Amino acid sequence: MKMLRTPIPNAHLAILEDCDPAELLGRFEYCLKTGSKKTEYGLLADAWGKLFSDLYLTPEELVDEMSHGKHRLSGDQESMLREFVRADCANVGSFVVKVIKNGGKIDRAALIMLADLEDLAGIEYNGMTAIHLLVDACDKKIRPTLIRKMGKRLLSQVYDRRGIPKIFLIFSLVDIYGDDLDAIAGIFSNDELRNIMSRTGNNALDVLRMWPHC
Repeated sequence: MKMLRTPIPNAHLAILEDCDPAELLGRFEYCLKTGSKKTEYGLLADAWGKLFSDLYLTPEELVDEMSHGKHRLSGDQESMLREFVRADCANVGSFVVKVIKNGGKIDRAALIMLADLEDLAGIEYNGMTAIHLLVDACDKKIRPTLIRKMGKRLLSQVYDRRGIPKIFLIFSLVDIYGDDLDAIAGIFSNDELRNIMSRTGNNALDVLRMWPHC
């Protein structure tokens, strides 16, 4: 059975419910080509969710298939969406922030798989980067993939407004679990973790080893 998506709430947005994938992709392509910031641009976060929830049953299915090189959109279609996200990141990032804050699990999973996370790190919203927002909002089943895609630089060299590396944001999550820690351990050597310091004086290796399975 297909996963139900929360209905788009008002009549103006409900027009998206009748759009097929080609029509939804056409909206992104139009805005990318024209740079339009009119009402249609504001609908694109909802169009993004509609597109990927029509293509995939679950965020896990989306991530698993894309991670293994299986794609339900053509290479040109994915390239266009990547370019759209890149252009949005270069211009305040209102689309990206809306997907992260208001989108569903599939919406955020698609963003993780298609966006250049370095671009997201350049967006600021209320003193936080879009990467911070995404780590906070990401479904825990998808979070190990996000951690691996972030890589060494984003985890250890990009800081929040308090000067704390993003790896410590992950360590502070209330629902952190073994797969998150395994993803971190697969990215850094022990020596590298030892050199990533928190403001409390602990290093990332100390914190990682606080969990029994590590």
